[in-house]
Amino acid sequence: MKVTTPPLNIFLNLFSSRTIVYLFLLTFYFQLSTFNCSAQDIHFSQFYNSPLNLNPALTGSFAGDIRLVANQRTQWSSVTTPYSTYGISVDANTIYNTPFHIGLGVYNDKAGDSEYSTLQLAPSFGYTYFIGDSTHSLTAGVQPTFTQRSINYNRLKFDNQYNGVSYDESLGNGETFSNEGRQYLNVHGGISWNYTLNLRKTVTAGVALHNIFSPKQSFFNDDNIELHKRFTIHANGTFKVANKIDVVPGISVMTQHQFKEIIFGGSGKYHLNYGDYKAVYLGFWYRNSDATYVTAEMDYGNFHFGVSYDINLSSLKVASRNRGGFEFSVIYIFEKFRPTIKRYKACPNYI
Repeated sequence: MKVTTPPLNIFLNLFSSRTIVYLFLLTFYFQLSTFNCSAQDIHFSQFYNSPLNLNPALTGSFAGDIRLVANQRTQWSSVTTPYSTYGISVDANTIYNTPFHIGLGVYNDKAGDSEYSTLQLAPSFGYTYFIGDSTHSLTAGVQPTFTQRSINYNRLKFDNQYNGVSYDESLGNGETFSNEGRQYLNVHGGISWNYTLNLRKTVTAGVALHNIFSPKQSFFNDDNIELHKRFTIHANGTFKVANKIDVVPGISVMTQHQFKEIIFGGSGKYHLNYGDYKAVYLGFWYRNSDATYVTAEMDYGNFHFGVSYDINLSSLKVASRNRGGFEFSVIYIFEKFRPTIKRYKACPNYI
């Protein structure tokens, strides 16, 4: 067993449940006082249910062997052509019993009348260093990403296509487009801290930097148009408060160029049995200056299901009538069969 140095022991002992809750509250206060909301990259309201998209360092950060994650989000169907976002990922907790992890994420986003599409293929790699008695660990992750973006100009309407009375799609648009798409390579990286005392007392916190190389993304070879770096701070935890009840708070803060987004809130978790195999969640979250949303989730065996609905609070609420969109998530964790050893006491058979 590894032994930590005295200063490190003192540092680790500071993280009691009460101290962690205070840290959450302080983070909420300071972030609310300084930030507005917006974002550019693909992201989900249930950020904690899309770990590889949130932070590459969350690769392999789960109890089990292999994790499958699927996410789907539909937004603004009440205002315009719906924005649809899909994500699927798979990651492994360990590679041949080493502290290395590996994963792969595929994400697709299609937005607006022009069907502006973003497709990302993102392998991820992580390494975990265990601290002391292994209840604390640090994970570093990196995620090289291939991105393809495209637009369908045929779905757009131009003033040259109005004949004076109505729109006529047979008329030429008078425009010349040299490029209908662009591909580029990108790199993301991050670090996460994990504390697991037991299944009902856990904390995960991390920082991530996306778009490290700020790739060019103009369809017209304008080098001044680049994908800005995105910085993320996130934290979430699970804390037992009663025999069958846990609280599950969380926060995510993202900044990208002049755009900023804060999500904070939490869920109550009710265990349907004394194990950790069946439970239901009900949560309430707030995205700063943009929306609030409710979540309902469930654990059933190795499955985790989540659904949320956004209630729009931004200046667009006049058009949307406060309607945002649904988001769904499904997580399944594979575990290798591990036979249990049971010792039996032979009893004599008297006849």
